[in-house]
Amino acid sequence: MLPGRVLDVSALIDIAVAKTKYARAVTATCLSSGGGICVPATALAAVYSIAPLSTQVELFELVSTPGVKVDDFTSGKVGDIAEILDGSRDVTAGHVIWCARNTRWPILTDRGEQLTVYDPHVMIDSLP
Repeated sequence: MLPGRVLDVSALIDIAVAKTKYARAVTATCLSSGGGICVPATALAAVYSIAPLSTQVELFELVSTPGVKVDDFTSGKVGDIAEILDGSRDVTAGHVIWCARNTRWPILTDRGEQLTVYDPHVMIDSLP
């Protein structure tokens, strides 16, 4: 499989609270093998909005790690993401799909079926 992952909201939550430890293991493996991690800023904001302060430390450490890139939601991407959404309001999903297309990495998520509606060609790495 490819050397990196795009982290969706569920993967970020899994990392923050160590729910299954799967997301942490995948992230560590990607980074130690020379791959990368892409964190869409919209997904990170969604998790920060619901995560207690005590778990936000895990997220800060993640995004501060070499090899982890937070992909900003910029005006230059708005048209492309709007096209992906095709009327949907799930901007985070659109941004995650945009990142997966641009990195060509699988999305680590628990909502693979929902995301492949936007693009059936993106690869999904399902959380347990």
